Amino acid sequence: MKKRRRRGGGASSAFDRRVFPILLAAAAAAARSTHRRTRHGSDATVARLLRRALSRSRPSLHPLPASLVAILPFLLTSSSASVAALSCEVLGAAALQSMEASETLASDAAIADCLARALRRGSQRVAEAACNAIMDLSASSAGREHLAGSAVLQSILSTECSKSASKANKSFYLMVDTLVLMVNSCQVDSLHNLQQDVVRKVLPLLHKIWKNVDTLGSSTDCINSKNQLQRKEHEISEAIFRLSMNIACPAHLEPDEVRRSIFGQSVSDYENFLLNYWEKLTYLITRKQKNLHVDSVFTSLLNEFDPKTPDTIIQSLVNGIVSCPAIASDELDISSFLREVQGSLGAAVKYRQDIRVVRTNDQCDQTSIGYAMEEHFFDDGMTFQDADAFVEKCKDAFKNGFSVALRGMEFRSEKIAAIASAVADLFGQPSVGANIYFSPPRAQGLARHYDDHCVLVWQLLGCKKWMIWPDTKLLLPRLYEPFEPLDDLVDDCGGRMEILLEGDIMYVPRGFVHEAHTDVDVGGFEVNSTVDCSLHLTLAIEVEPPFEWEGFTHIALHCWMEKHWSSPFVRSQEEVQTSLFALLLHVAIRLLSKNDATFRKACMIAAKLPPSSSCTTTHLKALRSNQRSIFDEIIKKIDKSCNFKEALMCVELAVREKNDEPFQWMCWLRHLPQHGGTNGQVDFCNILGALEELLEAVSCNLEQALTEFTDFKSKFCRCVVYEDACESFEMLLQMYRTTRNQYTRGMLALHRKHEI
Repeated sequence: MKKRRRRGGGASSAFDRRVFPILLAAAAAAARSTHRRTRHGSDATVARLLRRALSRSRPSLHPLPASLVAILPFLLTSSSASVAALSCEVLGAAALQSMEASETLASDAAIADCLARALRRGSQRVAEAACNAIMDLSASSAGREHLAGSAVLQSILSTECSKSASKANKSFYLMVDTLVLMVNSCQVDSLHNLQQDVVRKVLPLLHKIWKNVDTLGSSTDCINSKNQLQRKEHEISEAIFRLSMNIACPAHLEPDEVRRSIFGQSVSDYENFLLNYWEKLTYLITRKQKNLHVDSVFTSLLNEFDPKTPDTIIQSLVNGIVSCPAIASDELDISSFLREVQGSLGAAVKYRQDIRVVRTNDQCDQTSIGYAMEEHFFDDGMTFQDADAFVEKCKDAFKNGFSVALRGMEFRSEKIAAIASAVADLFGQPSVGANIYFSPPRAQGLARHYDDHCVLVWQLLGCKKWMIWPDTKLLLPRLYEPFEPLDDLVDDCGGRMEILLEGDIMYVPRGFVHEAHTDVDVGGFEVNSTVDCSLHLTLAIEVEPPFEWEGFTHIALHCWMEKHWSSPFVRSQEEVQTSLFALLLHVAIRLLSKNDATFRKACMIAAKLPPSSSCTTTHLKALRSNQRSIFDEIIKKIDKSCNFKEALMCVELAVREKNDEPFQWMCWLRHLPQHGGTNGQVDFCNILGALEELLEAVSCNLEQALTEFTDFKSKFCRCVVYEDACESFEMLLQMYRTTRNQYTRGMLALHRKHEI
């Protein structure tokens, strides 16, 4: 007996987009019944209707009827796992129909919230379906951002806390893929809202996955491509970096604790250094060897490098490190940095950028005046994909007289990061760099040179002989300026020799030529002995342009302009004119600073001085008074010596040659708050247009312009408020620190050896 064929039956039957949501809503409502049998039957009906929608041709889900969108949150939170999972599938299928559909559904707050609840319900089937729906909704960048900013990310983090990389399966891979995608799609500001305790729990898991991603990708559980981890290594490392940016490092030191460890217990010793040696003279702090073990900062540093043998030191230095890509000095938006380095976070170490393996000796090629040249063990730009082989090559190089110099230790060691941060606080600077140098006996690593930053050299192991020559130019070298040849800077008879023993610290100002040797006669050398080797840490106090006294002066000019000229009572034309005169005065101040040592010195307005007490009040007042006196001296120099014609000639040359390179130093001024009107604002990132406008405004009557500029300059010098500049200076410093701290925390997380 033949069955009667249903008209249009099965998947080919008519699909009424208007009636279907009504039927689905009615069945879903019935499923909420308290009667168990009724609820079970209604759940089955809802599931059947959802399967029917999925079996239809894809256009039937595009666009998804508004009535169906309205009940999706209701369906996603169904107590039936089948209904919830199938609802996720319908949502994903609809999202794939178009970018517009994806963005619309992803931006629906109710849907996002219910997806988050679906992830937390404990059902593996529902969690997988929810993850797949999230992936489908993330087809567009807007969709990703909407979901990443919702409760979805926090739910994935919470769910992932109980996972283990050793139990890899389809569900595990899918959850990790979704987590990484959401973290990397999330706006940086939104990452602040994540629960830190949950993030701390999931980071070790991600770190272990990242370190073993190749092994996991070829796991026996990976039956097909759907069971494999789809995210790339660099995507996982970026997620680790992003999640770690706002988590405080466990290692933290107060500035005063580090001050005592470096300069001694007496506050007066530190204050004496600031007043009499800082940026002027070398300064040696010697330690009694028998007391080193009671200095917790020193002992924690030394133990960081496993000082048993040269091999163990190199192993602790080099093993497991990744490259630290440079961040622009005036970058205050970590999002811009992440976009710039996309795809390269967590990459292999790069020679010269991260590490140098170098030696200098009399047998190397020499310059025309006889200075020994550096010989490098590796080629410039070389990367090291095989970490184990790289470690072994470094060990071999060390045995052949090469020193190992590793940069960016503040990004690779939490203890060193804590010390560097405290030193930055002490000197009122955004950050302090840290390098480590490990040299074999009777060796010289770096050739004779000078630095564009001040250095604190901390001898951790062994001893080292230093030769230092004072800065004969008197003008402190600035960051990023070209280095001068040493021909006229060094008199071989005028150098000073210092020998640093374990625990000793030496301060070398920027511009002071120096070289260091381990040819101190302390006995023979054995391969597995550290007795004749030298290990020292350098803390580089880099004074960024905004935090020199010149920078403070530019800030003072900006604050005065904001306070006195950007007001509703100033006419639009007058505002533009004064803004152009301010621009010209910025240029004149810069020209004045090129030949005046005071402008190049570090401004320490924001330095965290030791707590006041009856015995130190006098010293603290002297330090603060010294800062105010420097500013008053600078203002007098500006009033007397800032030259209108010289500044204008500089502007004319730039405009004529269409070359704004000499004015790139002004870029950081864009970070200062602009509270006033828009008429007089200058785009410091596109300065050529403003320079052209300035030139046009003054060229028609130079004599009048000179008179008006002189009057403008005099008003500034009479009325500038030191305290206003201090406030803006500290605000800018905090902005710089925030970005540097985010970078440091992210890089430390990539170097952290998590214990699972």
